[in-house]
Amino acid sequence: MTKSHDPQSGRIKKLVSRLLHHSNPHDTSPDDSDADSGIATPKWLGSYRVPNSANSSFSAPKAYGRDTGISLELWNSAYNSLRDGLSTAGLVTVYESILCQELPHGQSIGGINQSLPRSDDDRLRTLITITEAGLKKCRTKSQADDQAKALIRASRKIIKSVWADYPSTAVAWSGICILTPLLLGATIAIEDMKRGALHVLGRIPWYMHLSELIMASAWKSDADFLEQRDRTRDRLLKLYRKVLEFEMNCVCAAASSWNNAAKNVVGWHKLGAMVREIEELDVEIGNLIVTYIDRRVAETIRRYNEDLKLDAKDEGPCPFAADGSSSSAPFPLDASHSADAMPGMKPSTVRV
Repeated sequence: MTKSHDPQSGRIKKLVSRLLHHSNPHDTSPDDSDADSGIATPKWLGSYRVPNSANSSFSAPKAYGRDTGISLELWNSAYNSLRDGLSTAGLVTVYESILCQELPHGQSIGGINQSLPRSDDDRLRTLITITEAGLKKCRTKSQADDQAKALIRASRKIIKSVWADYPSTAVAWSGICILTPLLLGATIAIEDMKRGALHVLGRIPWYMHLSELIMASAWKSDADFLEQRDRTRDRLLKLYRKVLEFEMNCVCAAASSWNNAAKNVVGWHKLGAMVREIEELDVEIGNLIVTYIDRRVAETIRRYNEDLKLDAKDEGPCPFAADGSSSSAPFPLDASHSADAMPGMKPSTVRV
């Protein structure tokens, strides 16, 4: 049966498309540039860049770090656990539909109920595309809350620093890469969400480097490593699951002003407990590092165990060198403007 064309339906689809994309293609303000990105395409991507055809074969990126394969396996396992869990499957479904709006038209299957591929390799290929697109865009419109703009700017720079070494960044932080300050401002007005964002986003390098704990060479004693290895892996998986769950809640909360499904899957009343559990797991793993991990490795990892700090006098760039390398100091944010209370916002002209 041939479908009839409904002009009104076509107009509605075009309107929705404009709402989900930047509506003014001629807006080239400095805030929308990526001139200060400070990082090039990761070396590990190389010949493993996403194929042009969806039917092309794909091999997972071969990163050059010692622990990058371990990191990717851990983040994939944590993600799959959330996707397949009865209490979190709905959250992951909506989160993926929001992520998929960032796909180029040639790779998008269309519709608002898209989902990521189920296989780890195919999902990674898709998330690499989304992460790259998110990191190349700067979403700090002047009308957005200054604190939200500073948080987005700082987190993007931190993500770029680990993206250079860890393919698992695409699995772990693609949701943060697509957030916009305009809607995030209302989200971080929620105290538990703000506290969680400062804790989690400041520790992005900490979470990525924790995969080194699964390597025997990082431990003081081979006997301790063999005894504690399985328990350490279980604790890391639990931590990664909670971090991903918090990120998914943050993305869906930011989208909830225009997406009813997103509003319904956010665990509004359990955010505080979720953040506390992340904090407790970080303390537990920090204690493990002090007790069992080689001093040089421990010092390298522990310097990343810091919140984002709200004590900067201005909204300048996050303290990263031009080459994307990080310092051991906490990452500051601008606190000159407090976030407004969660308003009844209308659909935005930018995507979340």
